[in-house]
Amino acid sequence: MPNADVAMTLDEAVAEVMGLLVGLDMELVPERDAYQSITRQLNRALRSVALDNEWSYYSSTENVGTVTQGVQAVPMRSTIRPRIINDDAVRLVHPETQQVCVWAYWLPRDALHKYTGTELKAAHTRSTLEFSRPFFSGEAGLEIHVPVMREPKMFLLPKQPENPEEALVEVPVDVREQLVDFDYPDLVIRRAAYYYAQTNPMWQPRVQTLEANYKELMYALTERDTRNTDTPYQNEWHMGIEGDATSNQYRAHRPSADWSPLF
Repeated sequence: MPNADVAMTLDEAVAEVMGLLVGLDMELVPERDAYQSITRQLNRALRSVALDNEWSYYSSTENVGTVTQGVQAVPMRSTIRPRIINDDAVRLVHPETQQVCVWAYWLPRDALHKYTGTELKAAHTRSTLEFSRPFFSGEAGLEIHVPVMREPKMFLLPKQPENPEEALVEVPVDVREQLVDFDYPDLVIRRAAYYYAQTNPMWQPRVQTLEANYKELMYALTERDTRNTDTPYQNEWHMGIEGDATSNQYRAHRPSADWSPLF
């Protein structure tokens, strides 16, 4: 979601790109080639920026259905991509309060069968969400929310006629006023200017400078978004086979930050 304090429309973003390249306040006609070319570079920059920080800029959640007792696999849309980064997990959420009741952390699909305890784990294929055990009766009715990576919203311009004698198709106002889908649009604009400069021989000498300006801002934003004030809690992990291999107890024989053998 764009930051309302620094949000920019498509018209403003195109003007910013031209300002970086030529240093002039130029108003381009949306139906002409220059405006269309810069818009394509803005779309390209959005897709590229999405990959810079492990898709953290475009994380979202998907409701894939409701828990049914005894079910162990749930179908999901093949067009979504579950997000499996750092501490991401599937959540079983109360349908009314939207409070998370159960967390199911991700596992590799081929390791799911090793976890036979009561603690819920999850794995996925392209179109199926699998769990380490069937759902209990107390979990029935909860919503299954999956963290996913969404695509940035592109700027879709109408196709213009190839015949120069035909009238140009007017670009809708809602497209021109569409916001750049990024919380800090300057990063997308700097990257679009870097891409666009590579297409013009007159601007190519400035490509390295534009790339340096883009990276300077990218590193600053990455540091802003990854700085922590405290060390995050490290999740305890175990293998379900260890209880049978070593003793009858369920807990794995690995050190845990919240457990002591004295208690």
